[in-house]
Amino acid sequence: MNAYKTSRSTHALSIFLCGLANFLLGISSLYWRGLSDISPITLIAYRITLSAAILTLFVGLFRQKRNIKKLTIKLVFLHCIASLLIAVNWGSFIWASIHGLFLESGLGYLLAPFFSIALGITLYHESITFKKALSALIALSLIIALIISSNNLNHLTYIIISTTWGLYTYIKKLTPLDMVSGLLVETIFLTACLAIATLAFSLPVMYPSDFFTHSNKLIWLAGGVSIVPLLMLSYSTGKIPLSLTGLLQFILPATLILVSILTHT
Repeated sequence: MNAYKTSRSTHALSIFLCGLANFLLGISSLYWRGLSDISPITLIAYRITLSAAILTLFVGLFRQKRNIKKLTIKLVFLHCIASLLIAVNWGSFIWASIHGLFLESGLGYLLAPFFSIALGITLYHESITFKKALSALIALSLIIALIISSNNLNHLTYIIISTTWGLYTYIKKLTPLDMVSGLLVETIFLTACLAIATLAFSLPVMYPSDFFTHSNKLIWLAGGVSIVPLLMLSYSTGKIPLSLTGLLQFILPATLILVSILTHT
């Protein structure tokens, strides 16, 4: 009886954390909007370095070093590609948030799952039932209708977000590493790329002393705002059905679209 109650509690907690993580990722657009006085390059730089610091500490404290030992050259290559995709995705999302393009961000994350499905069918010949295919086509048709009916959309924004996020999530399916270890490899690689780019191309990364007072305090939350929702997702992954996880993922674009409606009204 106690084991049954524990199982139900874990299941309920996983559902809650998965839903909350997607909501936090969506609402974080307002956080980035609040840092509009800082250049997107600087925001990405702080997001990468602070995320790497948090993940390194997390892996050390919770003794997840054994997962890092599973790394092979192929896995490192996969996660390096994934890290470049997520960097472009982060940059596009932050840029869109700063400029108030919440609807475009929401559309991007709505379209991303369809991009992943298309990749699975065309490249890996994954099977899909008629009902699922019909449901996907109906949903995609509604999204396309929304795009057509909306005026003055920045089409490049949702195309980049959907493409990079769709490719990123699909690559993550190909690796046996857990999300925390995978994210650590990706952020370490991005930190190295950032250091090389800063030295080689003199990237205009601002120092905290150059920020306005409110931004000077907010910027230090960049790592937590990015990593905490992803850690929530890593906990819930595997503890609830994939179909339910997929449904809960729609909370992210729904939140972004809601933010778009509220900010415009």
